[in-house]
Amino acid sequence: MPFVEPLFLWGALAVIIPVIIHFWHQKHGKPLPWAATQWLVEKQQQQSRGLQLDNVLLLIVRCLLLILLAILLAQPLLNWFTKPSEVQKIHLVQPSSAVADNFKFELTEAVKKGEKVVWADEHLEKMDGKSYNFSNVTELDPLRLQTAINQLDVQHNELHLYIGNNQALAEVPAISVPARFQLHSIPDSTSQPRAYLLLKDSKKLFINRTGKLTSSPSLDPSLKFQSEPTHSGPIRTLLSYRNAHEKQTVAAALAALTDVYGLDLVIDDKQSPNQVYDWVLSDQVPAKSSPQTLFIVSGNVQPTAFSNVILTNETLTPQTSERVENGQLPEWLGEQLLQHYNVIATAQPLTHSDLKTLFIPSTKPTTEQHASLQNALLLLFIVLVLLERWLALTKNA
Repeated sequence: MPFVEPLFLWGALAVIIPVIIHFWHQKHGKPLPWAATQWLVEKQQQQSRGLQLDNVLLLIVRCLLLILLAILLAQPLLNWFTKPSEVQKIHLVQPSSAVADNFKFELTEAVKKGEKVVWADEHLEKMDGKSYNFSNVTELDPLRLQTAINQLDVQHNELHLYIGNNQALAEVPAISVPARFQLHSIPDSTSQPRAYLLLKDSKKLFINRTGKLTSSPSLDPSLKFQSEPTHSGPIRTLLSYRNAHEKQTVAAALAALTDVYGLDLVIDDKQSPNQVYDWVLSDQVPAKSSPQTLFIVSGNVQPTAFSNVILTNETLTPQTSERVENGQLPEWLGEQLLQHYNVIATAQPLTHSDLKTLFIPSTKPTTEQHASLQNALLLLFIVLVLLERWLALTKNA
């Protein structure tokens, strides 16, 4: 017999308590005054040996009370007389053209097999080949998704959920799904157009569908990008370090970035008059800051209120920086630059482990399920309590 809370069954071990109390009570006999005791011959007096059970019925009732209480708290599910229903697949699809196109084959096959395929909206509209109006669809709402799951009869069926992996899912602590559940997700790229950089030779630098940085002559047609690049042409860069060794280290990291990603960096060792730079790497905090310029300031310097000034809090040399020693400086500098131009979005899709933690299978029955069994056990418990009180008062035990 399955139980909703099987851990409460350990409470049945408390049945040993009335047994111990029963024998302890018998061990201490009640003295009865008797005037003729002095005439008994000593050899005729015999001690009672062994254990004798008195009030056995009362002991059994008390033990049954504790066992029944543990079973009530464990909430048994009686399925002996219920015929198991046939498990059916229900497909719940996020109203998104990207999701529908990505899983078009799976959903088409499900419709052909006669399985239930519905959109995850307030009407649970069936997906039967008719065109869906995506113009009024907003970003994925986890609360609306939970409402759609609750409206479906998925307790004894198998739910297949098709969604776009979006940071908005993390707005709720958990989403309750049935025990039979499969998740099909893709990175959601439809919420906001992606930014990209226009490099030399008309190459575009962008994040592809799999989340990798890509340099290509053309953008991915399956993704949505901004109409104009966030930056085009060479990136004017200034290296202003008092430490020659640190300057050499940063220059080598920028050269690695140019070789790997094809960044068009025009680097100056000294500041040119009236020149506005896109990227400044220095060991001194700027007196004034232009919003379009990204500053990377190394060393132990005073914090600044400028949002486009990034402090490393260390000198960028192999002896003083673990980032430089491990060869991570080029990658870190590239990330700061791409985040400055919004090529790398701050809100990334959830990881596989985060998604697995978010969707929690629930095996608890509905409120009306097995209510008759619970009521019968509760009634039996009340009867046993009344019987135990009557026996205890009658036997004076």
